[in-house]
Amino acid sequence: MAVVADVFDVLLIDENTGEVIATTTLQDANIEVQVQENEVRGGKGNELLGLLHSGRDINISLTDVNFRYEWIAKQLGQDIKTGAGVAYAMPKWYVAKDEGGKTQIVLDQTPTSASSVAIYNDKGQKITGFTLTGNKIDLTSATPIVAIGDDVEVRTYQYATPAETQEIEFNSKVFGKGVKAVLETVEVDEESEQVTHKLQYEFFKTLPSGNFTVNTNSERSAQTQEFTLRVVKPRESDVVGVLKRIPVVE
Repeated sequence: MAVVADVFDVLLIDENTGEVIATTTLQDANIEVQVQENEVRGGKGNELLGLLHSGRDINISLTDVNFRYEWIAKQLGQDIKTGAGVAYAMPKWYVAKDEGGKTQIVLDQTPTSASSVAIYNDKGQKITGFTLTGNKIDLTSATPIVAIGDDVEVRTYQYATPAETQEIEFNSKVFGKGVKAVLETVEVDEESEQVTHKLQYEFFKTLPSGNFTVNTNSERSAQTQEFTLRVVKPRESDVVGVLKRIPVVE
């Protein structure tokens, strides 16, 4: 007697571009097959006389512990673009210091312009009248007055990102394109606990559902990423996939 004893490894293959997405770190993966059927009933007691089958739906759900940027791109039907761009800095508190007679703070990045810098004091008042040189903010003539040792909050500014920055567009009119999905797990003899076969499911064309949720929380922990595929019928055939049972020879 044998059992399926491990989660799938997965390949998603875009046969148009040659791009391959792969994962071996899934927490769980499921293939759900649902047959569409209508009951035929009649006679005394309205007994079941037969079933009429109209189709078979196959859905694949994957949950990965690793964050995969390319999975998001596939679900959105977009390509990943790489190149320099502009990003926003997140809020951060700084202590005003004396630098050569000037009241100054030094930012983590260099803002693209002074107009993009938003600074507030600890009373929530917006600070104006400062000057920007590189990543240094001179608060000497600022309004309201900022004294040496005061805390100021730089809520945001724009800064240039490096050439290796990746970007995906969210386009409300573009949806995920088809990929071949290959899922593989192992069949294990329950008595000897030896792997006897590899079970490989190959679905010729699947479409990402496009639905996903990004979850975060204040406790630092790994957040899973979910990905759902629907198997669709190829134009030239009624066969949507195959299951291969491959013997493992030691």
